[in-house]
Amino acid sequence: MNLLPPFKLPFPVFKPGKAFKKPSLALLGLPVRLLPASMINLPLTKAINHIFHTPVDEGDFDFLEDRCVKIHVTDINVSFYISFDGKQLVATGPRHFDVEFQGTSKAFLKLARRQEDPDTMFFQRQLMIEGDTELGLGVKNLLDSLELEQLPIPVQKLAWLGQTIQQKIPAATH
Repeated sequence: MNLLPPFKLPFPVFKPGKAFKKPSLALLGLPVRLLPASMINLPLTKAINHIFHTPVDEGDFDFLEDRCVKIHVTDINVSFYISFDGKQLVATGPRHFDVEFQGTSKAFLKLARRQEDPDTMFFQRQLMIEGDTELGLGVKNLLDSLELEQLPIPVQKLAWLGQTIQQKIPAATH
């Protein structure tokens, strides 16, 4: 038998799932949008050149010289600008671009993990190309020719981690 009177706390009690909502995917892009471009672009340049060092060395990206590709991840509202200077791929701040790829983080992760055919994703409007479509198709075909297993193990793990995070966070509501 409980002899103590009922005790009521003078403040609300935290109840998981009720007091706080899970953050949306849009929140994940906030740090990237708030950081200066140089803090994003230098590590991104190093990473993409590490990932694609063999195709770069073999001249596969030469067609991109003095051109710029914009990659816009719509659900986190983050854009990346990638060009080729004749020696390496370069991530830059916002600038004039020749072609833009747009899609959600989920669509780009599906593309990276080879979970869905890129052409199907474009036809279903999960991914879109705007601008110089010939250049865009060249980039798409080059990336499509690379096998996930050819990429460094950390990149493969990062793709897996991205997919896991994306599955656990609800999509942003518009």
